[in-house]
Amino acid sequence: MRPDKDIGVRIAPRVLAAGLMAGIWLSMAAQGLAAPGEFPECPGRIEEVSSRRPISFADLAGRVGKVDYLLFGERHGVREQTVASACVLSAMAKDDRRITVVMEMLSRDDDTVIARYREMHPESPAGLGTELKWWTRGWPAFDNWLPLVQRAFSLRAPLRGGDLAENEGRPSELTPDEKNAIRKRLGAAETSIRQSWTTAMMAAHCGLISDRQAGLNADHQIRRDLSMADAAEQAGELKHGVLLQVGRGHSRKDRSLYQALAQAEASVLTVGAFAEGENITDEERALFDYLWIVGKAEQADPCALIKLTSNSGESISR
Repeated sequence: MRPDKDIGVRIAPRVLAAGLMAGIWLSMAAQGLAAPGEFPECPGRIEEVSSRRPISFADLAGRVGKVDYLLFGERHGVREQTVASACVLSAMAKDDRRITVVMEMLSRDDDTVIARYREMHPESPAGLGTELKWWTRGWPAFDNWLPLVQRAFSLRAPLRGGDLAENEGRPSELTPDEKNAIRKRLGAAETSIRQSWTTAMMAAHCGLISDRQAGLNADHQIRRDLSMADAAEQAGELKHGVLLQVGRGHSRKDRSLYQALAQAEASVLTVGAFAEGENITDEERALFDYLWIVGKAEQADPCALIKLTSNSGESISR
């Protein structure tokens, strides 16, 4: 029987669209990826801090679907932790909700490079590290973040740099305008935030830097936090949820990134990811909503290895 031409004209676009969607999901399946709101096996153990009880990822997934900003605080270079955050991203994207990923490891300068790369390679981020000249940046290998970046690509989620532009990358004295802006942004928490960051910066350098340099470094971390908050809030203005992939020190509730986002009367959750065997104090637990224990990392304290001691009382891995 000869097909009706008009029926064929009406049906063809629908068949084509269905075929394209099927092709997309088959491509994702071939790469071991999940559709929005679904996720493969998510590694590790999760603890709800308020109750101190273990929960399943399914429990956590049910709580992140409507949150405005989720801070996932990783220990840099632990690949399993970005597998975990990729699970979180997929859960946040349930019901086709638009999610933007903001990464500390990417700078504002990278946004144009990423956009150009995605135009040419919308399905695969395999060459993105090369495009970004990742080996020049001082971070662990780009492959450590590939699980999260791949999930962002598969979900067509915007991927944005949160860090300062390269020409703003060195610690320096705050200008009067910067001081006023920080005071306005952080409110009464400013003093305690600066002290927390100063202590962390002294610990990160094994107590070998001057108090002045520790203060400059602390101010620079606040600058970086506010840059990440700006990127997140710009996505929020588009009604996107935002996953911020940051170092664990930046995801704490007593630091400037969390406080800046919380000041905006938005819903903010923070996950602290720890490697297996890391010591977690009660004080640290209170700085996060959830703990995620996954992956392995070197536990030795570099300051102890070179027989130097920081009197700050804070591990440099924080």
